Amino acid sequence: MNIAFITSEAYPFAKTGGLADYSYSLPKALAKRGHTVHLFLPRYYCIDKYRFQCTLIGKPLAVPIGSGIRWAGIYYTDYIEGVHTYFIEHDDYYGRDGLYDNNGISYHDNAERFIYFCRGCLEALIQLEIAPEIIHCNDWQTALIALFLKIHYKDNANFNNTRSLLTIHNVGYQGVFGKEVLHLLQIPDTLYNPSNIEFYNNVNFLKAGIVYADCITTVSKKYAREIQENEYGYDLSEIFKAHSNKLFGILNGVDYEHWNPEKDELIPYNYSINKLSGKSKCKKALQEFYALKKNNFPVIGCISRLTYQKGIDILINTLDWLFFDEQEVQFVILGSGEQWLIDRFESLRAMFPDRIGVWWGYNEKLAHLIEAGSDFFVMPSRYEPSGLNQMYSLAYGTIPIVRATGGLDDSIEQFDEKLKTGNGFKYINNDSAELYTIIRYALRVYKNKLMMKKLIENAMFFRRSWDDAVKEYEELYTNIKKSNE
Repeated sequence: MNIAFITSEAYPFAKTGGLADYSYSLPKALAKRGHTVHLFLPRYYCIDKYRFQCTLIGKPLAVPIGSGIRWAGIYYTDYIEGVHTYFIEHDDYYGRDGLYDNNGISYHDNAERFIYFCRGCLEALIQLEIAPEIIHCNDWQTALIALFLKIHYKDNANFNNTRSLLTIHNVGYQGVFGKEVLHLLQIPDTLYNPSNIEFYNNVNFLKAGIVYADCITTVSKKYAREIQENEYGYDLSEIFKAHSNKLFGILNGVDYEHWNPEKDELIPYNYSINKLSGKSKCKKALQEFYALKKNNFPVIGCISRLTYQKGIDILINTLDWLFFDEQEVQFVILGSGEQWLIDRFESLRAMFPDRIGVWWGYNEKLAHLIEAGSDFFVMPSRYEPSGLNQMYSLAYGTIPIVRATGGLDDSIEQFDEKLKTGNGFKYINNDSAELYTIIRYALRVYKNKLMMKKLIENAMFFRRSWDDAVKEYEELYTNIKKSNE
């Protein structure tokens, strides 16, 4: 199958979050399965053309926008094995330090930047004579491609057999802009209505993609159901319900080449399900790094953005309670985010310096050590479209304690002491009382060595690789093609 994969970021070229990992892993897995994959993204300033051996190809690209055209260049690399990667270069739009913002402040012309990118990708496909059967778009930055295919390119022979799929990684980010951007789209005024792209007197890029894409996916089955509810749909729940016949959920996979305790080069001691001694050594290394007392107290780890979505405010309230009630527990965190939450953790750490460790920022090596050295990993998210850390934790025999939402609910099965089944601990209502209760239960299980050993085995047996996920995408691509023949 001929697939064009359009994204605003992809590892190793440009990354701000999980979208970049997804946009690397899925195209690579598709190529490995024998598909022809064309990956498109902007040529941001941070993407080194020399490091990635990029070559300028084709002719200057005329991209329509607003009342005229603006010219772009197309660069190509085969840096990712099996994947044809193209960059749309336009210095005015993408020659900046940030991808979407400057020190947390969104660029004022983000609407124009990504309208241009969407049109540029379609024009590049025409110029390069690439006729994809599937164009796979991701999030609001590329959602307009589904609209443009149906409006501007409906009679273009290059796209006669092309169908579009939009993956929504987080519905909390929708690309909402004022009506003044309408002229940039070059679409009929009649499309500015509540059934199409209008959204509370604004233009909603993600909504346009939902309406016009041939298929919509989210990154877990549970999240596909949740976004049809008012609590999770961010004012788009009714639109999702209206298009539920083309809405599917596919849980993300894990790159086990990168997250594997048997051969992980970023942890000090390797280990496996059959030989766990290295895990206890990693725990001591983790305690040493954070200057915690070296003992066999259970260590609860957390790697997260400190934001409302991640429920970190609920976590810190729970820890306030837990650490005064429970003497035999330690906690470590790696992350960045809202300063008031950082201040709360620092205050708690000052009270329990030998039991609580903090590190602000991001550190890839430390992230691997936390996964390997912790006994439990806590994720109190208010919503979590897919989540990966809970699956990393399972691979490392670190037991997840999660809110039963989105991909967390799809991947974690509640441990049953009698049946000896399950791979973690879940709670439903996201409040400090329930989180406190489930943590105390997990700590009780920890004291039973035989039961804890069985729980670790259950966790490490779990596998959800991109080889699993890619088969579900293949089936969906095939069905999209058939339904439109």
